[in-house]
Amino acid sequence: MNFLNELFDNRVLWNSLLAWFIAQLLKVILTVFSMRKLDLTRFVGSGGMPSSHSALVVSMATSIGYKEGFSSPLFALSVAFAMVVMIPFR
Repeated sequence: MNFLNELFDNRVLWNSLLAWFIAQLLKVILTVFSMRKLDLTRFVGSGGMPSSHSALVVSMATSIGYKEGFSSPLFALSVAFAMVVMIPFR
């Protein structure tokens, strides 16, 4: 039971998931306004703007910075991870 309590109390995780959810929801909303149709596959699909991958890793890095300090090695690691995720590969 302690594991579940720790999981549900993890603010960094929930902030990151919330950012992902908002980005995915915005994709659906923007599709409704631009295409004039409700396309719920935009919620679960990848690609497009806003980038849910970028939203997740940037919110993770920011949350870690606030929690652990912006000079902490964990923050540096999370920024490096975010950069790897957001670099476009061609």
